[in-house]
Amino acid sequence: MDIVKEGPTVTLFVPYDCNNSCPFCVNKAEYRDQSHFDLDRCYRALDLMDRVFPHNDVVFTGGEPLAKLDALEEILSHVKRTHHLYINTTLPVGDDQTIQSVAETLNRHKDQISCVNVSRHLKHYVQECSDEIFDLLEVRHRINCVVFEDAKEPSTREKLLKFLDRFNGHEVQIRANYSNLTLDNVFETKGDDLFKLLSDIAEYQYPLEKELFRTGFVFHYKDSLVTYHKTLPYSKINGKVGDIIIRQNGLIYDDWNNYGSPMDINELTVQ
Repeated sequence: MDIVKEGPTVTLFVPYDCNNSCPFCVNKAEYRDQSHFDLDRCYRALDLMDRVFPHNDVVFTGGEPLAKLDALEEILSHVKRTHHLYINTTLPVGDDQTIQSVAETLNRHKDQISCVNVSRHLKHYVQECSDEIFDLLEVRHRINCVVFEDAKEPSTREKLLKFLDRFNGHEVQIRANYSNLTLDNVFETKGDDLFKLLSDIAEYQYPLEKELFRTGFVFHYKDSLVTYHKTLPYSKINGKVGDIIIRQNGLIYDDWNNYGSPMDINELTVQ
């Protein structure tokens, strides 16, 4: 089915923590108190958003969507095939799940999942499983790297080259540090040290279409397609909502974290 996105993206903060502490994460504070987590209410919120926007994009993020594979299967059942579905994950493994079981779960839904964004960074902020898992994945996946380091430092160039070589042949998305982005610089390349660094080490191709809150640029590095992604850590500007957030308690908000307010669904019909 050729799906054309309509309406703002719906992002679900799954009610499972990732047990990591990435310094650029805008969600971590949300996971400190888990007493209010309500998966059933998250289901109802997803179903409601499907009725309001049956053709928008849906993102599972966290926290960690793959913390409990059985729960992921249930959550997936609440997303109809009329949506592009994206999952942000660290691909966690442990005593109760292996790279094989994680890959098998995702592969079973490869026709439903548009892309799995896998967190890997220049510094090991997340608990990383073996890279062998990428050979097992049949679903489209993209290595997602937030560059928290100073792009002007020679050491950052060395780390980034090593990182790109490590994942050569895979799709890679380099992300700007969200905390440094504002409406004044999110669309700019002049003075953007990370854009300059990528232009020096990779072959620039073309810009992606600008959206209200984000933009991107495409590069080629050896055998990899590399995108540089810039997005604001908030998504409501002058009353216009770009991302609808379903919190871990199932409540629907109009923006990320401290920026957001509980949403009156009627607001979406008057824009």
